[in-house]
Amino acid sequence: MSPTEQLLAAAKELGFELRGITKANPPEHFDAFERWLQAGMHAGMQHFVRNFEARKNPAALLPGVQSILMLGVSYAKVLNSEPHAIRQLSGIVEYARGIDYHHWIRSRLKVLAERHRKLFPDSRCRTAVDTAPILEKLYAAAAGLGTVGKNTLLIHPQLGSKFFLGVFLSTEQLEQTPPPEPFDPCGKCRCCLDACPTGALREPFVLDCRRCLSYWTLIHQGELPKEFAEKRGNRFLGCDTCQRVCPHNRFVPAVSEGTLDPFSLDSTTLQHFFMGTALEKPDRRRVCLMGVGCRPPGGNVR
Repeated sequence: MSPTEQLLAAAKELGFELRGITKANPPEHFDAFERWLQAGMHAGMQHFVRNFEARKNPAALLPGVQSILMLGVSYAKVLNSEPHAIRQLSGIVEYARGIDYHHWIRSRLKVLAERHRKLFPDSRCRTAVDTAPILEKLYAAAAGLGTVGKNTLLIHPQLGSKFFLGVFLSTEQLEQTPPPEPFDPCGKCRCCLDACPTGALREPFVLDCRRCLSYWTLIHQGELPKEFAEKRGNRFLGCDTCQRVCPHNRFVPAVSEGTLDPFSLDSTTLQHFFMGTALEKPDRRRVCLMGVGCRPPGGNVR
């Protein structure tokens, strides 16, 4: 096997189900991202504005970068890898129903970086999950891991949209994997647009975070506006509606949730459930605890 093939084999052994290599060129369709920002659809997420220039060029993350290895792993594989108490709660977005995926992915990317150093001793690398200023979905699509659907999520023929991404940048000129097979995940389907409870999917491929329940319940720090509180239902943290109705997720294993109502719990109890999950971060925990004891109107529709 070539050194690149050995690196890909190592990624597979570490548990990454999807693997693909693309050139570290400026991302395709960056103009669409720029228009999205100019329209204010990023809501209060100012990091998109602060890191705008960095997102244009992956060399801002790693000077001299030549290649990007994109990696994917399913929600189920990560979150079912060990038990966690948060699984007892209802109303939690699926990607957070278990251990913190950042830790799972980073620990394996660290091992992969060590392998890279042995295979390419004169090259440098850098890894990232989803906290670095890089448009990882676009690079993942270029690397063959899927196609962006009308719900703005990356969709894979077998894993649907329920998978995490890892980013591996290298100054080595890695062999590109074969170009992806043409894959139109949506066609005329508009299940996600019709089901979105707040109309956040304004049109195909355009998500307005100013109307997204995931933004309001996971990121926003303050009281929910009445129009969104009324449509929240029993969604305590996040909203999976556009994934739940997507036909590509019909046969993808779902990460189970419990029946314990988080709205009825006090802050100390909730912190226990969040410990070791992607919701443990202080900024997110403050948002979570605002919902304690105050179920909004809107019924139990999810």
